[in-house]
Amino acid sequence: MTGATLAALLVQGAPLLACAVVLLGLRGRPRAAAALGIAAMVASVLASGWLVATVAVPGRTLLAQTVFLPVDATRSLAFGVLLDPLSTTMALVVAAVTLAVMVYSTGYMAGDPGFARYYGFLALFGWAMQGLVLAANLLQTLVFWELVGLASFLLIGFWFDRPAPAAAARKAFIMTRVGDVGFLLGVLLLIRTLGLATIPDVIAAAAPGGALAPRTVTIAAALLLMGVIGKSAQGPLFTWLPDAMEGPTPVSALLHSATMVAAGVYLVARLHPLFLAAPAVMRALLWLAVATALATATMAMVAGDIKRVLAYSTISQLAYMLMGLAAGSTAAGFFHLTTHAGFKALLFLSAGIFIHHAHSNDMREIAARDPRSQRAGVLGLVAGSAALAGVIPFAGYFSKEAILAALGNGAPRPALVLAYLGAGLTAYYAFRMVFLTLVPAGAGTAAGGGTERGTHGPSPAPAHRTTGGERAMGGTVLFLAALTLVLGYLGPWLGARLGGAGAGAAGGPLELGTGPLVALALVAAGIAVAWVEFGRAGAPRIGFVERVPPLARFFADNWYLDRLYRATVIRWATALARAAHWNDRTIVDGATDGVANGTIGGGRLLALVQSGYVQAYVAVAVALVAALAYLLGPAGAR
Repeated sequence: MTGATLAALLVQGAPLLACAVVLLGLRGRPRAAAALGIAAMVASVLASGWLVATVAVPGRTLLAQTVFLPVDATRSLAFGVLLDPLSTTMALVVAAVTLAVMVYSTGYMAGDPGFARYYGFLALFGWAMQGLVLAANLLQTLVFWELVGLASFLLIGFWFDRPAPAAAARKAFIMTRVGDVGFLLGVLLLIRTLGLATIPDVIAAAAPGGALAPRTVTIAAALLLMGVIGKSAQGPLFTWLPDAMEGPTPVSALLHSATMVAAGVYLVARLHPLFLAAPAVMRALLWLAVATALATATMAMVAGDIKRVLAYSTISQLAYMLMGLAAGSTAAGFFHLTTHAGFKALLFLSAGIFIHHAHSNDMREIAARDPRSQRAGVLGLVAGSAALAGVIPFAGYFSKEAILAALGNGAPRPALVLAYLGAGLTAYYAFRMVFLTLVPAGAGTAAGGGTERGTHGPSPAPAHRTTGGERAMGGTVLFLAALTLVLGYLGPWLGARLGGAGAGAAGGPLELGTGPLVALALVAAGIAVAWVEFGRAGAPRIGFVERVPPLARFFADNWYLDRLYRATVIRWATALARAAHWNDRTIVDGATDGVANGTIGGGRLLALVQSGYVQAYVAVAVALVAALAYLLGPAGAR
């Protein structure tokens, strides 16, 4: 076993070991559980960093795999690691974000009765995600894909004794399973055709003249895309993600930045040559992503819960990553994934500081409780929002420009125009969030206008008052805020590592052509409108969409998609479940109960003749013998 393989196993094994030890032996020792979880993620960060720096250099790929269960002469089950620039860079991003969330959680979750269990679940999530990222074959990818779903279910429903988190966890689990059915079928199709379905073999087989026919490639890509849509909350399967905000805020940071929802984008980048060989599927992905980005941007424009605004922005930014991949640029899509991991974790953890301070998710309520006293939170929220909006020189500007450049090179003009429109809307709702949260309503301004009210938050206040914990929260936010000023300059480095089409699209601030100027103008316009409506002195604090109540209700209610699901799929499923319940209780149980009752009745009837008198038994026997003799004898025969 080589040093690279050992390092890869350490990347995955350290969180797994921490998970097992915490859940089995440290449930009653919260400090030890947190220390072990953090130590495990430090080991994972160091090992993945070493792989990035010295092993998975550009142009070099290492595959280590062992067969542990042969099925027949051509098929078997195998386990291994695939180390290349894409997988190792993603592993480093996952480990770093998970570590940041763990450190922050020492303050946010302090005093929670399930503190140790929480760290066990975080470690489980880290292990599952690292296993998915470094998987060598598609069956292994499928296993860890489902483990990621299980870990997210446990974390979203961490406060399972409250109805809302429990319902949100069930919704997330069920909706992602819908897409996972297609993902399972796609993996089985490729395994049936290619045997082990090692990822390099799948990519080679999808190339022109490879082992896969074009029709098989298209079918496999379409099926795999179903899993991507569910996991990355795209198209009609996104409504579970805003509801998942019922989980602890650090969990939201983890889910939205580099793990759960990023898994679908990573899968498309991982199998990008396969998807590129199915152009019809990529066109469908492009337009689905464009529609998702615009739709969720409108929802963020009217949300009053700070975490829901961030959830909608996550869906929208995931759509931008998929647009870049659909336009043919792995570098642009993955670059935006990387910068988004940093500034989205920053935004959620900053929001957690305000929620911790105000005990509310509602931006207007937070604004009324002296939010500016939380300096780290203010800095993090402003820096993260600037990055989300695409303000130069924050990280989001560079990666979003790379996406727009890729669209300009490889997408239809209408898609590019709509992507620019989405960039302007992003700037508007990002700074609407900033002004609503940090600027208290003045005298004479409207107090209402929100369309929803936050109903969830952290554990009771006494659990979050430790000074050390607050320092950990503030320090993590400040570190991530500084990172948003650095990540944007990684574009050329990432492009050189990943190579391929679009690698040079990630430029610097001096490359201000027509496209970046148009984007910056739209961003400036969005921020200006948000300032006029929410930020300036005497602002009405009601957005232009909220002035049209029917439209605001439509946007705030997820474009009525949940209503549509309740009126169709859920109603049909409920009717089917009731019919099955009636069949079980009436037909199956009724028949069984009938046989049992008949047996009992017959037994009771026979018991009546069991008097215990031997004379009576002899008399009956003699009578029966006589009757038989009569019937079978000469008289009976006549």
